[in-house]
Amino acid sequence: MDATADLDTALQFVIRRVREEAILSGEPLSEEQASLLEHLPSHSVFPESSDPEALPVPRDLAYERLCELAKTAHDRDLRADPDTRDWLFAASVAALNRHPMLWLLGWAGAKPARPWWDRSLLFIGALLLTAGWIAILLLADVPSHLVLAGLGCAAILVLVGLGTRYLDRWELKRTINECRPTLNDTLIPR
Repeated sequence: MDATADLDTALQFVIRRVREEAILSGEPLSEEQASLLEHLPSHSVFPESSDPEALPVPRDLAYERLCELAKTAHDRDLRADPDTRDWLFAASVAALNRHPMLWLLGWAGAKPARPWWDRSLLFIGALLLTAGWIAILLLADVPSHLVLAGLGCAAILVLVGLGTRYLDRWELKRTINECRPTLNDTLIPR
């Protein structure tokens, strides 16, 4: 299955579950809420500010309700089947595609799982940078060595950043492939 089909499947699943939860709550989604759910904004409409009191941010009640419904649907699905991986699939697909649905899923408590080696990579990256800085301090008496050590540290930073990004994408794809078979046949045509 390709990435577009996975994204469509994940979005259909989340939208369907939020709509079902709204009906179960006794108050179906309004047109505004349904439209927002299907067309989530890809960025904030409010300018970023370093002073949190500089701009009062109005509450978005429609989005808050969608988050609440998604959380309730997520919790209900986990209570009904603790082994369900549908929400993990949806969160992983949204993260891989950098889709705004990931924000809603995050508020609902459905986040892509972090691999066990994630913290180890952080520790190894810190060790490499520390070793680079120690090398700079030891070689600081010769200017050409200082430049080479600085370039080495910069290269380590770039490689660790690119490697981490690659491993994150690989882990998301692996999670998607593991979770795909558990989805309902109504969502994924086989």
